[in-house]
Amino acid sequence: MDAGLIDVQNQRPENEIELEKVGVEGLKKYVVINRPGKPYHAIVTINSYITLPSDLRGAHMSRFAESIAETPSEALSIEDLAEKIARRAYQKHGFHCYTEVFGEFPYKRTRPNGEDENAIAEMFGRFSTKNERKTVGVSIYGILACPCSKELTGGLTHNQRGKIIVELDVSDDKVELLEVIEICKKSFSFPAFSILKRVEEREVVKKIHENPMFVEDVVRKCVQLLKEKYPGRYCKVKCISYESIHDHNVCSEWSGIL
Repeated sequence: MDAGLIDVQNQRPENEIELEKVGVEGLKKYVVINRPGKPYHAIVTINSYITLPSDLRGAHMSRFAESIAETPSEALSIEDLAEKIARRAYQKHGFHCYTEVFGEFPYKRTRPNGEDENAIAEMFGRFSTKNERKTVGVSIYGILACPCSKELTGGLTHNQRGKIIVELDVSDDKVELLEVIEICKKSFSFPAFSILKRVEEREVVKKIHENPMFVEDVVRKCVQLLKEKYPGRYCKVKCISYESIHDHNVCSEWSGIL
């Protein structure tokens, strides 16, 4: 079908420099994640890249879209979906591929009054054909209270919503995202909720101020809990605090082997 057409992408570039990441971002796909006993449907966002050699002017971008479209919509996990897309793109391009898939993970959390409410965590999966590393990640919101202000005022402090992001290596063994979410919830001063009646709100505010934490404290606690659950794995943990009395955010991050 392309006979006789010039392949501009295969021309030599004016500046022969290897490009680490060339690809597509923000492509949407409807998928079914077949979690054991509870499959769920999701719209995921996909980024996929190759490393482009110095002697090629461009990548064939349609091959990325083809790789995503041709990958079956059902997968056991979001990280498995990333792997399937990356391997298919590797076959089409002939160069190593890095793919990441982002979506939402539904779960239930228990309010202070004992009732369950529906919640949504952000999840992502990543895979690289170059080093065969597969990772899965999750992020949720929680609440932090400032220990410094509490000390300065003799008990009063400011509190704010924070976000924790955890990424774990699952190249050899999978992890249960619900277990990772529970660890994330325990790492904050107190979890965040959508619905709080007055009695619950009073209890939550008291709990938050009884357990003030810096973003550094949150990350360290999360890493320690992850070490106890998943020793020996590569992991990355980041916490962002959306400060209530400042016009900037603060953050803390750790990465390494648990």
